[in-house]
Parts: sequence; structure tokens; C-alpha cells
Amino acid sequence: MTRPIVVFTALAWESAAVRSVLRQVRREGEGVWHGFSGRRDILIVTGGIGPRRARQTVKAFMDTPLSAVLSIGCAGALIPGLTAGQLVLAPALRMYTEEREGQLDTFEVDSRLFVAARDAAQRAGVETIEGGIVTSPRVLFTRQEKEKRGRETDCIAVEMESGVHAAFAVERTLPFLVLRVILDSVDMVIPPMKGVATAEGKIRLSKALAHIATHPQHLPFFVRLQQCRRRAAETISRVCRTFFPRLDAMELSK
Repeated sequence: MTRPIVVFTALAWESAAVRSVLRQVRREGEGVWHGFSGRRDILIVTGGIGPRRARQTVKAFMDTPLSAVLSIGCAGALIPGLTAGQLVLAPALRMYTEEREGQLDTFEVDSRLFVAARDAAQRAGVETIEGGIVTSPRVLFTRQEKEKRGRETDCIAVEMESGVHAAFAVERTLPFLVLRVILDSVDMVIPPMKGVATAEGKIRLSKALAHIATHPQHLPFFVRLQQCRRRAAETISRVCRTFFPRLDAMELSK
């Protein structure tokens, strides 16, 4: 039996988009599913938003036999011109070092997985852009914050978990790839909405309605966000549908 590939996601809808292309999917625990693509065993793990939750999640798999680590989900744009549903192919990923404030760790992705993902995206007809991704310890709410982080890191997109997944892969000496799809463009301002969503990105309907009642100016954001989420989820499914079969012929574990 081959060692499974683990796919880490932060949000429930990201996980659902990945699972939609697999067969014989079954739930194995809280936030953990198992399925198949061809001869490959795939573990899908949803850990919630942010580096702290990501670190807690990967600890549970430190001793699990694995063949590769994938970090799949959404990202925010740090430069103009990126739109919802566009796939970012990152040759490298950056994350601020815990021990040395202000310094960045850089993680290169596996070249074989990168080429396979690029070919799969082309076959799927998905719009792509190549550039660096940075893992942020916090949400970047405004255009000014996003563009500043882009200049500081020389990256084009931001998310909050992949650096932790990359560090996990390095510690386990496993091949790593990050696939992130743009959710919010650089000009999309994210209003503070404490308690409206769970750590896995599920909207609490009663909280959302109460928030809109007191902040009606945020309604257009909610509508736009849902539209962007649908585009991003569709891209994740389309890419995974053509990418996963390419892994069958690859010798992954080191």
C-alpha cells in the first residue's frame, strides 16, 4: 500500500472542493477525510485559519507515513491585476521567522510537483500566474497593508498557513507543493467581522445577519465575497481533477 499524500486546507469549502474530485471519500475524524485518485491515497485535513492552528494540525501527523505534502486553498492578492479564481503557481514560499523578528524563511517547492501542477492547470484551462507567496501571521485588511507586504517580501499573494505546512514537509523530508487560488483582489477591503465566521470559514448565519443589520454598508462585501469564493472553489476543483492523476506515475517519498 502506498503512503498517502496529505492535503492541508484551512477552510471547509477548500476541503470540499478538493474532495469533490476524489472517489470513495470517507470521514476519518474531525476535519480529516480519506479518498482515492487513481492508485493514490489522499488525506485531506482541514485545520482552520492561521499559523497557530496550522501548527496544531500538523503535529497530529508528525509520525504518520506520508509520501508528499500539499497546501491547497485560497489567497489574497498583493499586487494589482490578480482576480478571483486565478491560480498562483509559487516556485517558493516565504514566512516570517518565529525566532528572529522581521526575517523571512524561504521554502522552495518540489520541482516535479510544480511542473505537474503547471501542466495540469494548462490542460484544465485555468488562468495562472507565477510568483512568490508569503504566509502572514494576521489578516491584511486594506489595499495599503497588502501592497506594503508585497513590497517587503517580493511576493504576489498572501495566505496564513502554507509556511507551516512547508516547514512540516522539510522536517519530514517530504516533497512539498503549495497551490493557492486568489480569493480577494488587492483592492478588496476586508471589514472587521468578529465572530461572523468559524475558524474553518463557515458563516454563522445568525451572526452574519446581525452584523449586516448593524453594518449595512458591509452587505456588498458579503455578496462579492461569496461570488469570489465560488470562483476560487471551482478553480481548486478543476486543477485537482487534472493534477491528481499525474501523481500516479511519480515516485514521491524521499
